[in-house]
Amino acid sequence: MHTLFPGCQNTWWFAACVMAVTLMLAALLLWRRRQRQEQARARAEQAVRDSAASAMEESMLQSGQGLILRFEAIARRLPPDHPTRRDLLAAIDRAERVLEKGLDRAQHRRDGGGRDDEQRP
Repeated sequence: MHTLFPGCQNTWWFAACVMAVTLMLAALLLWRRRQRQEQARARAEQAVRDSAASAMEESMLQSGQGLILRFEAIARRLPPDHPTRRDLLAAIDRAERVLEKGLDRAQHRRDGGGRDDEQRP
């Protein structure tokens, strides 16, 4: 019987090669599984962060709207020709515009538009 190496049977050599290839494939599959698990974990963590940020943003926007409504109620108690009333209403208008921009940005992110930084030239 002809052998590749002296003292080594062809069947043992073939079995050792098959075992080595099998072990390498198993190691590769385990590595790939861990890699996919890490990617899934990272996606889940990002989703939790996004959800928390969205909830905080929503809370801030609602608080801002509440403050605007409160200042509008105070402004209505002042006489129509009072200079403070005009200043207060101007500040309220500005606050409403800022709030609308925040709402637009939040809606854009929810619709999958990405980060605000990417929208600026």
